[in-house]
Amino acid sequence: MKQSIGLCLFLLCLLVFSVSCAEGKNRALLIGCDHFLSQEDTYPASSENVAMMADALSGGSMNLQQLVTRRTGLSGVREMQEMIDDVFSDAKDEDVSYLYISTHGVWNMEESNERMTLLLSDGFHEEGLTAKTLHDILEDVRGTKVLILDVCHAGAMIGKGVPDRFSHVFTGSEYKVLCSSGGAQQSWFWAGSSLDGTRFTAGGYFSDVLASGISMRSGFAADMNDDGVITLSEIKKYLRQMHGASIVQTYPEEDTFPFLSYDAESVRGRTSGPIGDVYFDDDLLDPESSEVHLSFTVYQTLRMAYQVVYQKDGRWDFEHANFFYDTGEMFGAFGDAAGFLTPGIKERTIQIQLPEEEIKGYILLQLVVQSPQGIQVVASHVLGVVAGNETPKIEIEIGREFSPSSGEELGIILRHNLPMQLTVYIETEDGQPVCRLMNRVLTRPEEIVPEATTLFWNGQNSAGESVEKGAYRMRIRAFIPPQSLELVSGVFYVK
Repeated sequence: MKQSIGLCLFLLCLLVFSVSCAEGKNRALLIGCDHFLSQEDTYPASSENVAMMADALSGGSMNLQQLVTRRTGLSGVREMQEMIDDVFSDAKDEDVSYLYISTHGVWNMEESNERMTLLLSDGFHEEGLTAKTLHDILEDVRGTKVLILDVCHAGAMIGKGVPDRFSHVFTGSEYKVLCSSGGAQQSWFWAGSSLDGTRFTAGGYFSDVLASGISMRSGFAADMNDDGVITLSEIKKYLRQMHGASIVQTYPEEDTFPFLSYDAESVRGRTSGPIGDVYFDDDLLDPESSEVHLSFTVYQTLRMAYQVVYQKDGRWDFEHANFFYDTGEMFGAFGDAAGFLTPGIKERTIQIQLPEEEIKGYILLQLVVQSPQGIQVVASHVLGVVAGNETPKIEIEIGREFSPSSGEELGIILRHNLPMQLTVYIETEDGQPVCRLMNRVLTRPEEIVPEATTLFWNGQNSAGESVEKGAYRMRIRAFIPPQSLELVSGVFYVK
């Protein structure tokens, strides 16, 4: 497997899966741009992403009336406008429209997030597309629209994962947004040769995990409660568990929108993916032992490896990653060939080599599978490394007021000095619990300086009901075993 590349890939999807309006029609337009004038080419990553997402969107109960793919890019905004008009012009209020585009994204964090630009290119012509322009194009499309972005700085499109509190234009009930990364982060893809060496292939880490989670190849693994409906909230939770290279952001938060439906009974007990049921015992490494304990289930004979990626200047250093094959069965059916695994439940303890110069920070552990179908990163997990004698420190930055009824969310920035596990509660001014935003969740690198964790509250309680207007506050508990820290924010208001 060759080194991964952070080239600001953008996968923008307008994905709407309606299970409550049987009469609604769904249409999809999928676009991939691989050749550019001002940026490095990404071929065949975007083209492969389009093919992979088209396959995933064709499953479940999508009720697709039309699926159009363009794997050779677009010359600019005008051609995108023409294609959107052609595919979506007949959409009605009960319909849903899908627009998927994989390309480069560019944003300078010193500028407003309104300057976030997507590059439309066919290799001969190139033009930038801002969120405002895209919003204006989509406003004439009736029905619900869901945006899914896999791009460097993707969260900047909705003002999330950024070092300040920004606004965005994709508000309102007709928009749903899923971003592969926070606004300050890169979004990564891999490149390499197939197992038989006959072809060069590539794909996005985020899109690969997403497509797997919503398709038969994983038994619709993103359906966290196995009820046959995959919601936007479930997609976010699944991706945050299985995709570690960047932090998925969504709008709205904790949204129950039906992302996809399928016949749960017909697939129960069936799994067509190579590996499933991946579990990590912990996410804070003890520097003394630096061991990681995990378990997973292999569903077909394959070859598996691990890739350990360290940080350099606050970013994942894929160029100097440590890549090694699983050796748990190398003296079994395949002799002394490392990496080959037979079907069954596996338990592994992996020794992580820590950088000598520092014993605090983050490490990315990826599970890589090589099979006749090609290379696939089936899971990745972020690990925190910190000595037990380090003292946790946190500073809170929070908005003064917000109006959930108008689609606003409360932006929260927690600046901290070390990797730590966080539990975050919203409570009334007199201390009555309202909801829990995080429960013993490890902080992850968001490429914000100084280091910070960003999160949002949608103004709902733990039952999913809108709270009454008035004064609220936030309670935070931080853990670096055996130490802990608790603090309470100032008061903010729900209008």
